[in-house]
Amino acid sequence: MIDNSFRMPLIYKKMSKKGLLDQNTLLWLDEMEWIPIDKILDYDYEEGESRFIVPFAHTARYDKWVWIINDKNEEYKVGLCETIEDKGIYYAKNMEDAILRHIIEYLASADFYKNNLNATSYQKNETELKKIIYEWKNQLRGILCDEYVEMIESFEKLELKNCSHNQGDWDALLSYEERDELINKYLSFDLLDKEFVHYEQ
Repeated sequence: MIDNSFRMPLIYKKMSKKGLLDQNTLLWLDEMEWIPIDKILDYDYEEGESRFIVPFAHTARYDKWVWIINDKNEEYKVGLCETIEDKGIYYAKNMEDAILRHIIEYLASADFYKNNLNATSYQKNETELKKIIYEWKNQLRGILCDEYVEMIESFEKLELKNCSHNQGDWDALLSYEERDELINKYLSFDLLDKEFVHYEQ
């Protein structure tokens, strides 16, 4: 069971109240499947799993998005714990930053196409992507700070472009360089991407 000292983050409570955890009005983020509040509070830890984490979402392969509650800060840091690893990474300094970082990283991914002749089944075209950004902007107004909502709104004005890296080339709204610049400017903190133990062998 979750420790009695745990306090549900305000942003998550706002998301729940606005219906963003419900199937019909869901806040969709790639590889971030939300857990309802009642199930979070009822979470049953696995043997060896740290009691200093509280899972609130998971990926398709059940890697866990967690709040890290082993410090005295008012806002819990967010971590990503892969199922096959005993160490997770610090993903964001709070829930608000985690959502924005996830959006930025998605917009720099290879999940989009300009030419449908080269498209795969999971990829989206620019029209489909702009609909998602429009939904994010409206759903997250009143959840995220105005600056972050305005940034998401600004992404609507961008166009898909060819991006390249040593991994190859793909179509995206943001290049890796633009992604990293935004993360470093708005979301950086001392523990960003550093490891923590979430599972004792």
